[in-house]
Amino acid sequence: MTVKIDRLSLRLPQGFESRANTIAHQIGAELNRQHWQQSIDVDCLQLSPIEVSPHEGDDAVAQKVVAAILQEIEGRRN
Repeated sequence: MTVKIDRLSLRLPQGFESRANTIAHQIGAELNRQHWQQSIDVDCLQLSPIEVSPHEGDDAVAQKVVAAILQEIEGRRN
């Protein structure tokens, strides 16, 4: 199954401006690697703030966002 994201808005800390595109692409790629057991239709997700450090790599930041997205989706399915 393919995950389609119409719009992804990220609010990243100051200093992450040049990293935003890479992080967004990594989020999309990781979501596409997930094994979804059923179709999920979500109009809008708003996540709680996620703590990130400027020393974390783009992949680590993306993984935190994906984990929060998956947790939110799982919470809606239950």
